[in-house]
Parts: sequence; C-alpha cells; structure tokens
Amino acid sequence: MTIDQFTYDVRCRTCHKKFTVELFESHEKNLFLVDKRDWYCDKCKKAYFSKQTETLSRTNREKGFPPLTGTEKMISWAEKIRAELINKADYLQKSLAFDSEEARAMSDRAFEAFMAEWQKKTTAKWWIDNRRMTVMDISKRVKALSAPLEGQD
Repeated sequence: MTIDQFTYDVRCRTCHKKFTVELFESHEKNLFLVDKRDWYCDKCKKAYFSKQTETLSRTNREKGFPPLTGTEKMISWAEKIRAELINKADYLQKSLAFDSEEARAMSDRAFEAFMAEWQKKTTAKWWIDNRRMTVMDISKRVKALSAPLEGQD
C-alpha cells in the first residue's frame, strides 16, 4: 500500500506569507483542508505558543507555582497541562459539599497540602508524564493527604 503525498501552497493567517505544506489524505480531502483550515507559518506559530506559554506561566505564578524547567517545547506543553490539572483540582474542591464547617476546614487544609505538593513539581517532564491525571486521581490523593490531618483537630 502506498501513501499518496501531496504538496500545497497556503498562506499564513497572521502574516499572509506563502509557504508549502505536505498532506497525506486524498486529493479531494486535502483541497478541503487547504481551503478551510487556518494555516500559520513557523514564525507565527512559535510567537503564538510563546505568548500562550507566557500567559499560562503568569497565571500559574499568581497561584504560587514556580517556573518550570525543560526545553522550550516541553515547558509550553507542560504549562498548558499544569493549568488544566489545576482547574481540575479547583473544580473538585468547589464541587464538594460538607456537613459541617469542621469538615470544610479539614478539606481546605488537605487541598492546601495537595497544592503545596504540586508546587514542588518544577520539571516540565513531571507534568507531561502526569497529563492523564483525572479528577478521581486528584480526589484519591487529597483523601490520602487528609488522613494525617484528621488527628490534628
């Protein structure tokens, strides 16, 4: 089975520079993609991701998270993952219902310990490796962190 390869000239949506792309679908589908998709040259794509990474980094720093270490691409990806995971943890914390103020206070302390644990994770690789973490995984970890706190009341 051979794979058909087609090249097409497209224009960058931002700077309108013309460049060539290679597509591997049928010619008809490729024509549709060339016509309907927004294309960005490497320079504009890099500028977009740099801007997005800086915005996410700033937001995460405001929440108390330190800068990440790794390659530029890894940091860009990891900042996005970290923001998504923080949003999952925030969603979980806000969706919990409590019988008493004591239970709420203990939960808040457990979430503080959980976030402090995450704030120590400064390598982009750790965030990328843990990108599939679910709300259930977060819940289990927070519960594990709350066990030692129950005896402190």
